[in-house]
Amino acid sequence: MNANVNGMNMVYTDEGSGPTLVLIHGFPLNRATWQKQLDAFRASYRIIAPDLRGLGESEAGSGAITMAQFAEDTHELLKQVGTSPVVLVGHSMGGYVALAFAHQFPQMLHGLVLVATRSGNDTPEAAAARRSTADKVRAEGSKVVVDAMATKMLSPNNSDPEMAEQVRGFMAPSKPEGVIGALLGMAERPDATDMLASIKVPTLVVTGADDTLIPPRESEKLAEAIRGSSLKVIPDAGHLVAFERPGAFNRVLTEWLNELKLTS
Repeated sequence: MNANVNGMNMVYTDEGSGPTLVLIHGFPLNRATWQKQLDAFRASYRIIAPDLRGLGESEAGSGAITMAQFAEDTHELLKQVGTSPVVLVGHSMGGYVALAFAHQFPQMLHGLVLVATRSGNDTPEAAAARRSTADKVRAEGSKVVVDAMATKMLSPNNSDPEMAEQVRGFMAPSKPEGVIGALLGMAERPDATDMLASIKVPTLVVTGADDTLIPPRESEKLAEAIRGSSLKVIPDAGHLVAFERPGAFNRVLTEWLNELKLTS
């Protein structure tokens, strides 16, 4: 499906019926990373999964794309498609977006699921590395990022070549302008740690035990700072935990959602 959102064409999936789950993908991925959750949950929930601005099939602009902009795009999409408050699920950069959404639009949340993400901002060195990578993408294309990140998305112990190739496929459609914009936006994102204590909705924090991109300790910090949250560490899973270990991830999410007793 397509929607004109804040001046750009956003492509998204909207399937199922029931309480609404909104699935926000990470960088430099797209909504296809959530297919195994869509298959598992659309019988009981309405699933909305957008391609973020400049990634996947959605249009790109120019310049930095802030986490606040991604959150505003998501909010505008939800207004257009018509939803009551939602459970927002964000993976990695999608978790940065989810925290920005929780800060900007708390009235739109029933619950929050933070997957393989962190609240802190980049160190000066990490921000400089993102800007350097953006320059390389500008000169050489998105393949620079795909080659650098694809091997880090799964557990180091995963030897499934088909799964590894699927991960590359999730990255390939993203436009250079979108990749550059997201890199620059992440480099300048603010530290969200201070707002964690203000999160009032039920929150689930999930991480893969073998995540090397955002180590599990970052998820532990989130769970410690968000009052009443739950932390689940999934064994034998790397950064793309919901895709790599969908059975375990979906069980954890199902159990948590059942406790919320959501209604449409």
